[in-house]
Amino acid sequence: MKKAFIFSLLFAGLTASAAAQNQIGASSDAAANKKLAAECRQLFKDTNTLANGSLCYRDNKETAEYFDLLSMVLLFNHPKVDQCRQYPKLEEEFKKQSFYYLEDQELKRLCAESREERDRLRRQVEAYMDSKIKQYAEEEAPRRGIPVDELLRKTVAEETERRAKADAFIRQKDGR
Repeated sequence: MKKAFIFSLLFAGLTASAAAQNQIGASSDAAANKKLAAECRQLFKDTNTLANGSLCYRDNKETAEYFDLLSMVLLFNHPKVDQCRQYPKLEEEFKKQSFYYLEDQELKRLCAESREERDRLRRQVEAYMDSKIKQYAEEEAPRRGIPVDELLRKTVAEETERRAKADAFIRQKDGR
């Protein structure tokens, strides 16, 4: 059940993204395309910043997985994710921003440099997740045959525990 909430956010994001894509359609306006390119560039940068957190904290499997999940929640719940997939140059840029192929010294340096932004994005995505917990419990509880309050309480407790473990590891690793 621990990841059920996260996966429901990912599914909801995919559904909303597909619906938004169908409503918006492709724009031929150069200014709109330039604005979309900037939004996509920022989305890819932010997603990569969170995903790179899994490499920065790879010494702890739970924390690394948590940052991967945060990056997916951010990506899949962005209203223009489908449109952003149409920008191949941005996708190349996205791959270049990954810390995956770095040597340890360079990885440590970039992890330290991106810490503040990674923390800001993490809090932003967690706030989004918090805003969806009640809705998740209301939709999921009847399927499981349990009271909404019980599922809400369990989900909040699990998310709180996951975040506390990640915080503890990050404080230890970063010396904070």
